[in-house]
Amino acid sequence: MFLLEAAPFVVEFCITVWNHKCHMESQKSYSEKTDVKWEPSDPDFKHKDLAKLTIYGFQSDDNFTGHISRVMEAAVNIKEVSLHDRKVCKVCAVKFPHVEVHPSSYPRTSDEKDLLRNKITETLPKASPAVIHFRS
Repeated sequence: MFLLEAAPFVVEFCITVWNHKCHMESQKSYSEKTDVKWEPSDPDFKHKDLAKLTIYGFQSDDNFTGHISRVMEAAVNIKEVSLHDRKVCKVCAVKFPHVEVHPSSYPRTSDEKDLLRNKITETLPKASPAVIHFRS
């Protein structure tokens, strides 16, 4: 949420989530421990301009569904949430053929998608006008 708080005029917010073994070495340089103190987001924060949230690499776990619910609650004018499955990294497959990839938990059936839509929106104070799309 802190990214949305820092960007009050953003209209479309796109996130790509991945866990690539082939990028682990380069990521180590970015993960140095510092004394950064994170402040919790303001529970009453409202974002008036965000209209679309797109997530590439969506998985149907509580981290993703909870984040989407919080964004939808804060983004009072959101119209669309677009969720995409993760992609298989061809470099990882070639460099690390022995590493087992965890199966995707992306929803496949209409019932799974409906259950996730309900889970995402059940905690919202009112019916959101946003449409949740599951894209393959």
